[in-house]
Amino acid sequence: MENPMQNLNSLFGSRRILLLGAGLLLLIIILFSGKIVENVDNSEIVIIQSAFSGKVSIYTTPGPVFQAFGNATHYKKSNQFWFSKKKDEGRTDDQSIKIRFNDGGHGSISGSVRWYMPSDEKGILKLHTDFGSHEAVEQQLVRQVVTKSVYMTGPLMSSKESSAEKRNDLLSYIEDQSINGVYRTIQEDIKVHDDLMNTDKTVTVVKIVQDENKMPLRQEVSSVKVYGVSLQGLALNSIDYDSEVENQIKVQQQAYMQVQTAIANSKKAEQDAITTELQGKAAAAKAKWEQEVIKAQAITQAQQEKEVAALEAQTAILASQRVKTDADAKAYANSRLVTAGLTPQERAQFEKDTKVGVAEALSKIVLPTTYMNGGGGNKEASLLESILGVKLLGTEKK
Repeated sequence: MENPMQNLNSLFGSRRILLLGAGLLLLIIILFSGKIVENVDNSEIVIIQSAFSGKVSIYTTPGPVFQAFGNATHYKKSNQFWFSKKKDEGRTDDQSIKIRFNDGGHGSISGSVRWYMPSDEKGILKLHTDFGSHEAVEQQLVRQVVTKSVYMTGPLMSSKESSAEKRNDLLSYIEDQSINGVYRTIQEDIKVHDDLMNTDKTVTVVKIVQDENKMPLRQEVSSVKVYGVSLQGLALNSIDYDSEVENQIKVQQQAYMQVQTAIANSKKAEQDAITTELQGKAAAAKAKWEQEVIKAQAITQAQQEKEVAALEAQTAILASQRVKTDADAKAYANSRLVTAGLTPQERAQFEKDTKVGVAEALSKIVLPTTYMNGGGGNKEASLLESILGVKLLGTEKK
């Protein structure tokens, strides 16, 4: 016969074992809860490697996935890579990239670039196999590509050029080489004009090798292109030169400005001389033409006076000819009258006019009040008659 106490102890023992197992399972679940289910964020790619089979699964769709105690690696689909010395850009330590220019000057370039994971599973798996983490991709792939591009861009320009006329080229060269691969380059000796010394000098420059279509040739394909990683929006926010280079750039800029000022002053003086010469020629031409105007006016006036005088002369000739014609006509008429003889009426008129004329002449004679004569009265009468006769003869002649 079974002992009830033994059965009860056995029952309690089974419960304890069950509770202990449940507690242990709960503890395991709590401890490994992160290994059972993994959440995939919308901005991430999650790669899970099975803990039992070693199979690698890639998840790009957001939502929870069964991890089954496997190893999960998270990658950002895109991220901003910072290579800056500023503490509020990326990491707190200095991440700027060194650059050396063809004049021996050094500097540090700060900026950033956006990089994107490959979109196909084959590319994602290759990237994960070679680098194994998001941080490794950024530091061992993206940073190295940008650093190499910066290094290969330095010899293409001088420190002064990078700070002024080729500043935009600096950005485009780094971005192009980062995305497509570094350029093939050659060194050439060329002659350039030194404005500071006003002389030509020979310098060695690095040039990009181009194909027949003027496109740059590459030494190699960019590593980011090999892995399917894309770079976009490279931006430079500062170029910090060494103190020696900064001073050299300032001196060169001051000297360049002085040269440019001197050239500008020289050209201004030359232009002023040309302007003065042109103004003198203009004044001389103006004075000449003013004299030409006066001359033309004088010639015009003289011509007018000449034409007026000629017209007056012609008028006088015509007038004299008319007088002559009138005189000839009158003379002819008189001659015809003489030839034909006077009519009784004309003779009577003539005698009348003669008597009237004699009368008028006598009325105008002023006789002396006293006559001196040594003889008698008859002599006085003879003298009076002589005076009258002389007057009458004068009247007749008139």
